[in-house]
Amino acid sequence: MIKTIASASLSLLFVTAVHAQTPRFQPAPPLEQGHSHNDYWRPHPLFDALQLGFKSVEADVFLIDSTLQVGHERAALHPSRTLQSLYLDPLRQLNGQFYTKPAELWLYVDFKNDGPATYARLHQILSRYRNMLSTPQQPRPSGVRVILTGGYPRQQILADPNRLVFLDGQLTDLQPELAANIPAVNGNWKKTFQWDGVGPMPAAEAARLRQLNNHAVRSGQKIRFWDLPAATAAQRQAVWRELLRYPALLVGADELSELKQVVDNQRGAASRK
Repeated sequence: MIKTIASASLSLLFVTAVHAQTPRFQPAPPLEQGHSHNDYWRPHPLFDALQLGFKSVEADVFLIDSTLQVGHERAALHPSRTLQSLYLDPLRQLNGQFYTKPAELWLYVDFKNDGPATYARLHQILSRYRNMLSTPQQPRPSGVRVILTGGYPRQQILADPNRLVFLDGQLTDLQPELAANIPAVNGNWKKTFQWDGVGPMPAAEAARLRQLNNHAVRSGQKIRFWDLPAATAAQRQAVWRELLRYPALLVGADELSELKQVVDNQRGAASRK
């Protein structure tokens, strides 16, 4: 009995501590191109991004026993930090009130180990949250669209008629006929472009970026580049400003407030023209 009371007390203290760390949430206007890279590193996962209106967040998951634990590497995992506790449960509590107007939230789930088993477990978990999900069978204007990236089993998922998720593809998947299942694609910036944010973007590379954006607009998909130049604030901001010129490009960032400021400055400059 004493052990039971002690256990309950510890659980209450843990819950109280979690709520104390969670900021008071105030919906923001949706930041259409904002992608919170490695979102779980934030002081307040999910909420730090939503407070600024970010439309897209990314969580890496490892299948450990029957849990989907969130972290960049195994050494950073903890049984309390699961996809449910950090993302799915808080999102359900918000009940679709993510932004100041109806808009989907894109939740990227990056598979880090055992793709088939991870997908099977993820499907079981997501089935409990079906009412808040925007799925291939039932889109929801204010729903959560789960997009798988990383080491997921592509053919297995596409063959599943009951899937609750979408897929993140490669640049070669920029095709209108794939958009219903693959609404976004990704590419390594440094394997696609040489420009590192210093000086003006070379004309040929600027044309290539514009071409990719136009292709994505026509196909109804989004493009997310990773491994962006970030050696200095000036470099990453120069790259962000270039990406923000094109509506089909998601802009991934670790420095959320800094990206939001660049977006606001760019909008302000455009409105003064």
